[in-house]
Amino acid sequence: MIVDRWADNHNIRLHYLDAETNSTDMSLVCIPGLSSDAESFRPTIEALLPRRGLSLSLRGRGKSDIPEVGYRFEDHVEDVAAIIEHSGLKRTCLMGHSIGVNYAIGYALNYPNRVSGLIIGGYPAEYPTFTADWALRVMMKYPNEMPMKAVLGIQYESKEISLWERLNELSCPILVLRGAKSTSLLREDIAAKVCGICTAKQNCGI
Repeated sequence: MIVDRWADNHNIRLHYLDAETNSTDMSLVCIPGLSSDAESFRPTIEALLPRRGLSLSLRGRGKSDIPEVGYRFEDHVEDVAAIIEHSGLKRTCLMGHSIGVNYAIGYALNYPNRVSGLIIGGYPAEYPTFTADWALRVMMKYPNEMPMKAVLGIQYESKEISLWERLNELSCPILVLRGAKSTSLLREDIAAKVCGICTAKQNCGI
C-alpha cells in the first residue's frame, strides 16, 4: 500500500510517498530530478513491493511547500534528511535521478552511517551554477510542473559545488546508471571517472 506522508524541515512541509510494508529487506529512497516530484517514482516503488520504498517531493515540487527563499544545494539535502528521519528508516539505499544525484550524494556524505548503497542515475557528481537563460528554458519547458518561484529560487541561490573529490569518502556500494545516447548528461568518460574513484575499494558497478 502506498500512502501520502508529510515531513517538516524548519516549517517547510514536504510531501513523500511511502510504500508501507513490514519487509526487512533493504529499503530504497528515490530522489527525483529537477522538475519531477514524488509521483514520478510511484511506479518504481510499486514494482518493488513488498520491499519498502519512498519517493520524495523536494521543496517547490509537487505537493511540497514553495518557500520564498531557501533553494540552496544544502537546503535540498536537508529536505532529504528531514523526510528520511520522519520515515523512521535507519539505513537505506538512495537512488538519485538527474540533479537528484547530487542531493543523494550530499545526504550520503552527511549521514554515511545511514546509507547502505547509492545509485547514481544519469548525472555527474557536480552541482552547477544555474544561469538566467537556464531558468527561462525550464519555465518554458515545464510550465505546469514547476512553479516560477521555485525555478527562480534555485537559479538565484545556486552555486557550483564539485562532489568528485569527496566520493572516496563513501564506503557504501555505488551503482552508476547512464543513458547510451550521445545526449546523456552522464557521458561514458564521466561515468568511468566515478567508477575509477570507487574501484580501488571494489564497491562500485556500472
